[in-house]
Amino acid sequence: MKVCLDTNVFIAIKNKEEDFGFCTKILDAIEEKHIEGSVSTIVLTEVLVGFYMKNENTEADRFLNSAILNFDVIPVNIDITKKAAQIHAQYRIKLPDAMITASSINSNSDYFITFNKTMLKKLEIQVLSPIEFVKNHL
Repeated sequence: MKVCLDTNVFIAIKNKEEDFGFCTKILDAIEEKHIEGSVSTIVLTEVLVGFYMKNENTEADRFLNSAILNFDVIPVNIDITKKAAQIHAQYRIKLPDAMITASSINSNSDYFITFNKTMLKKLEIQVLSPIEFVKNHL
């Protein structure tokens, strides 16, 4: 099984937000190779911004190195660019979210995992919250 993660999964862990334990279980399953993980370069960028804004450069390097080791990192290419533009035009979601969603579709993941309720409602892909994924698949 392959999952693609949204930025808010990593942010929930970093900030120890409510339900971050579900996100941690997903990352642990990926690191232990029980499931495959993919992540867009846009997600990596958004997470790194949070580290750099707080001058947490060492933590940023650790995060990036871990992501490279444990995830299939999906770079933005022409196919993703085109699909993101279509998603943005059709659903009016923010462009970075459209690019992340297009990356998820392009990755051939079984599930896209996010806390973003807008994406959960609007998109016609297998989208689950971290809570739903853990309860149903781990």
